[in-house]
Amino acid sequence: MGIKHNSEINAGVHANIGMDFQKNCTIYLFLEKYNVLKNQRYFIVLEHLEDIIFGFLENNVELSKIETYQAKKSSKKWTSGTILEIIKKIAETSQSILDDTHPKTSGFIQENYFATNSAIELKSRVEKQDYACTVNESTEVFKYKNLDQNIKNKLLKGNKEITFDHENKVNFETLNFRFIDLGKSSKAQLDQLNGMFISVFGDSITDHKAALYTFYYALKAIESRLNQGNVAKLSDNKKRIESSEIEDILNTLTTKKLAFDFWRDKEEEIRKELNINLFDSTLFELHYHNSFDKFKDINQSEHQKIFAFVEKNEQIFKKHYSDKDCMTDFINKFNKEMSSTLSALQLKATIVAAYIEIKNTL
Repeated sequence: MGIKHNSEINAGVHANIGMDFQKNCTIYLFLEKYNVLKNQRYFIVLEHLEDIIFGFLENNVELSKIETYQAKKSSKKWTSGTILEIIKKIAETSQSILDDTHPKTSGFIQENYFATNSAIELKSRVEKQDYACTVNESTEVFKYKNLDQNIKNKLLKGNKEITFDHENKVNFETLNFRFIDLGKSSKAQLDQLNGMFISVFGDSITDHKAALYTFYYALKAIESRLNQGNVAKLSDNKKRIESSEIEDILNTLTTKKLAFDFWRDKEEEIRKELNINLFDSTLFELHYHNSFDKFKDINQSEHQKIFAFVEKNEQIFKKHYSDKDCMTDFINKFNKEMSSTLSALQLKATIVAAYIEIKNTL
């Protein structure tokens, strides 16, 4: 008896890989434009109006620019025939953004991209003359408006299933074709993105893989949220991750780097000053490093109380000229004025962690 093949059997797997590509593509774009993004107020949206949206804000309220990306992975090149459905959706999304009630500046612009990790090859043959445009590693971006008119005519002709009305054609003026140089598998993409994190952030972050996955899961969280009222609106904050949230993620990772360096450089000095023997050293270090995450966790009331205590008593920093004296003063003052359910060892580690985090913001 022959084996019956079911073309749908791996549909879920392929769908998940496609969704991974969208998140990985978002991270790729973020890292690529980080030097510009870090000085702006912006937000990122996933699975909402379009696969990926970067929104740029002016005066923290009005949209000055929108970039949308219809992101598709593929194992083979795209042609004039295979992109028709995609570019129609992009044109419709472009109009949806214009109609969206989110406040916009008078000079509001949008750029809409079909983004893929395979080549795009657009061709037309008219009176034995060939016209072609290829978007790949050598030409990563090409604007629709710069296509030869013969290629435009072939696209606009559509087919039996896909046709374009006047509104679609007007919105094609903001359409761009974009090659994203990402691998074919999720693993290859993540390995490449880890390398990009290293290139962009260098030694300001200790664990670049942790940075990558922290960002990845932050995107996954907004991706899975439902559109409110089954209507996609740019103002739906549940579908957005704001630039301030992204900076918090990066700042936390940078703080961990500073904390790591501080412990590496001053471990023996700190242990001696705080009477921490070699036997307890490993546990102290574990509590110390874990404290930075617990400061951000609303369920960790003891850590938040200790952090607030150090923050409230910033004047202690002005009294001392060495880290060890300053940390000791904080510990002594806390023990004199307050109490904690933490062990003596964990309390010391937590105060030292709060000291480092607050010191680096002064």
